[in-house]
Amino acid sequence: MFNNPMLPAISGEPFDDGRYLFEPMIDGQRLGLIVRSGRTRLLTRHGNEVSRQYPELLQVPLKESMDVVLDGEAAYIDPHTGQTSFDILQHRFRQTKLPGIREARREFPLTYFAFDILYCNGEDVRRYPLLERKAMLRAVMEDSPSILLLQGMKREGIAMYQMARRCSLEGVIGKKLDSPYRSGRSCEWIKIKVN
Repeated sequence: MFNNPMLPAISGEPFDDGRYLFEPMIDGQRLGLIVRSGRTRLLTRHGNEVSRQYPELLQVPLKESMDVVLDGEAAYIDPHTGQTSFDILQHRFRQTKLPGIREARREFPLTYFAFDILYCNGEDVRRYPLLERKAMLRAVMEDSPSILLLQGMKREGIAMYQMARRCSLEGVIGKKLDSPYRSGRSCEWIKIKVN
């Protein structure tokens, strides 16, 4: 259900544009989060299930009981530096036995940054503009210690880029506010890497 997520094209320089929402790039693992009939599953962008490895991400803070499919990024955030660690995320991914999963969860808890909603109570909402999908995402869920709504800024791509640089993030993604969600690479989502 989550195969072929929408992916950004690459751009050169940061820019300001009122037609875009700018979000920080999280150096993590792209995951679809699927809640159906009260059961949560996590799928990689290649369709592999990783629910067992990341049990702390299975309690989705929905405001009411419903079926949803979310798009987002799972990452380990070092509590001392605030930086992501892809190596620790890979360590978590490689844990397949319950004792190792429990210990890794305790030592290196992950955070899921939800940035889009694709389905809501059986309705395919991918055709809706990004701005409407973002409003829908905020309407159906709230933040929790393990699952956060990824915040962005309209128009202010340069300010978001400067913040990403100060925080040693990978970069920024500019997303057209009126863009539907299309599988594959799209020029309506633009990746701007921090130099």
